[in-house]
Amino acid sequence: MPMILSRRNFVHQSATALALASSGSAFARSPLAEEKSDVIVIGAGLSGLNSAMILRDAGYKVLVLEANNRVGGRAYTADDVEGRPEYGANQIGPQYARLRGMADKLGIELKQGANLNAPFAFSLNGKLISKESWPDSEFNLTKGEERALLPSQLMGHYLLKNDPFNASGDWLKSSASAYDISLGTWFKSLGASPAALWLMDQGLIAPDLWSASALDKLQGIPREYLATLNNAGSDVQGNSFEQAAPVSSRVAGGTQRLPEAMAATLGDAVRLNQQVARLDTNETGVEVRCMDGTRYKADFAVSAVPLTVLRRISIYPNLSGSQREAVALTPYASTTFVYLNVKRRYWEDDGFDASLWTDGPVNSIRQPFDYTGSRERLIAVSTGLKGQRLDQLPPKERGEFVLKQIETLRPAAEGQLEVSGVHSWAQEPFSAGCSSALPAGHTLRFANALVEPHGRIHFAGEHTKRLEVGMESAMESGERVASEIMGRSQSTANPAVEGAEE
Repeated sequence: MPMILSRRNFVHQSATALALASSGSAFARSPLAEEKSDVIVIGAGLSGLNSAMILRDAGYKVLVLEANNRVGGRAYTADDVEGRPEYGANQIGPQYARLRGMADKLGIELKQGANLNAPFAFSLNGKLISKESWPDSEFNLTKGEERALLPSQLMGHYLLKNDPFNASGDWLKSSASAYDISLGTWFKSLGASPAALWLMDQGLIAPDLWSASALDKLQGIPREYLATLNNAGSDVQGNSFEQAAPVSSRVAGGTQRLPEAMAATLGDAVRLNQQVARLDTNETGVEVRCMDGTRYKADFAVSAVPLTVLRRISIYPNLSGSQREAVALTPYASTTFVYLNVKRRYWEDDGFDASLWTDGPVNSIRQPFDYTGSRERLIAVSTGLKGQRLDQLPPKERGEFVLKQIETLRPAAEGQLEVSGVHSWAQEPFSAGCSSALPAGHTLRFANALVEPHGRIHFAGEHTKRLEVGMESAMESGERVASEIMGRSQSTANPAVEGAEE
């Protein structure tokens, strides 16, 4: 089982391996053929690029293969859509030290304002309800202290109030298996009312509360940051992203500018439009075969692609055991966005807040800051099963459907909105989902299996999260695999593939 890491010893081990490699104790370099590298990184998202930069700086010859025609992975700024919305990652939390350090190193400007939405109104059964009237609303069927909480605050309330862990790495301890159960089971045991469970189910990225893992959700709590908030007397409610939003940051000009700057430091070592079809690993190295017939060889490879993409790559010898299950069965969220331009501020006419939480086919309609500080655009979000249902419609009809939903709920919006863009992460060919979620009952087993090297193939990406969440977990994973490879390359031994199927 992988060693449980703290933030301190994780950084210490990475720094030690980096120092060893930089001092010349890494495996000896020799003249190599053009397509032979020390390390091949598959995937030019944040995790792959971070690992490539660390290894390159340590003296390794690194090649990065990216299937798409752009870098960034799920850090994706829609430059061709008015307002340049973020299709993917956007919030740089206050605890994202690696990401902030990289931005500073590369001269990338960070600004405040990530995920800052206008206050929410609520809609249940087609009825508009203000946040002020929610506690006494006839539609509020929750019990006890739940009644004072908005629907969007219920899950955060139960998670934070009942968090059993003291540090970010505690979720990886064997004792944490007690929480490797579904969110629904855990919340019910804590006394959550049926109405609260139903409301929490409406906004999920996972299919439902009974398949989502309590342990996986607990991993995402930024405890150190929240402790600082509590010490400062903050009374911010809601989930951790909402709590961190006022002091979070965004990349000036779009999140994708950061991975672009990272890739620029690697120069022609980054190759686009290279769809990997097969990986062969043996005692001495790895061979990578691409769809166009090109082949690359290296001493090690890093898979830094989502598991949905890894499933399409043939690996020989085959993955086995828990690792095979984890790659094949870890679910990915389906999230669909419809971006809207506002012709007129209709919310000033109907008297309800601009952002809207709903129990209908659209989870929420958010009014965010755009890059100019303006609030003249909206984002409609459908996640989980709601996103999957919406994705059955062609993009144009999807936008028209969402417009009709908003106008039905808020008649003052009729004729005041126009669709500027539509994006589905489930339909994005080189991601096939917006984020992974380790399943209930298998969280700890899969979490440990996903970070185990397979022969000379190492695995990175947010699905291999250990201490962090979001973009920072991607950066952390790139740091981890770079450290692993540096450590292995100190040895003259060439370990064979263990536990693999022939």
